Amino acid sequence: MSNQYTETLQLKSNDELLKMVYEFDEWSPEMLTAVETELGERKILPNDISIRKQQAINEEHELLSKGTAASLGGQVFGWVFVLGLLGLYIGYNYAFSKVKSKYTGKKYFEYDEPSREVGSYIFYTGIVVFILSFLYAVITYT
Repeated sequence: MSNQYTETLQLKSNDELLKMVYEFDEWSPEMLTAVETELGERKILPNDISIRKQQAINEEHELLSKGTAASLGGQVFGWVFVLGLLGLYIGYNYAFSKVKSKYTGKKYFEYDEPSREVGSYIFYTGIVVFILSFLYAVITYT
């Protein structure tokens, strides 16, 4: 095991390592790999760990694939400021921001489909308004 946690884990008791491996949602993937390796070397790695991990991965997938609903206040704020860069930022954030799965590293959209749709409208409307206002400023400047 060539991991930065090797020395620390070798000093831990079997009970501490077993507790850590069952609380896998509280530890980084690197730490868990090191804990599992250490438990394997001690020949006390529980058989149900992979089942529990898969259950946690499935639960997280269900939760993250739905996304969260954007706040109504944020959407209204985005439409109010659609004429400026703040509106572009809000629209982009709602339309395209993603979160990363803690267990698999897979990326999911942060917001649900209706929120992303509204965010897209805010973002693209902001781009059109920004371009039109820029062209208007260039034309009226001369």
